[in-house]
Amino acid sequence: MAELRANMVRVDADFSATPFKAKISTAEQVRVHTMLVIGGRDMEAGAVSVRLHHGGPQGAKPKAEVVADILASTKERRA
Repeated sequence: MAELRANMVRVDADFSATPFKAKISTAEQVRVHTMLVIGGRDMEAGAVSVRLHHGGPQGAKPKAEVVADILASTKERRA
């Protein structure tokens, strides 16, 4: 999260006790483009599960790969 913020990417985290399904539903309602869901298995594997607004789940990917993809896509939009 710190690496994304350092590169001027807007990041928000929800550490509340709300179930994942409700958090995902809320994020879809407010049109969050990219959601990174980190469950227990993801933490053990050093991965994150990626979900896109209207794109659904994209599967689990290594954290470094996801961060690199996000940074690359934001740089393309700024150019």
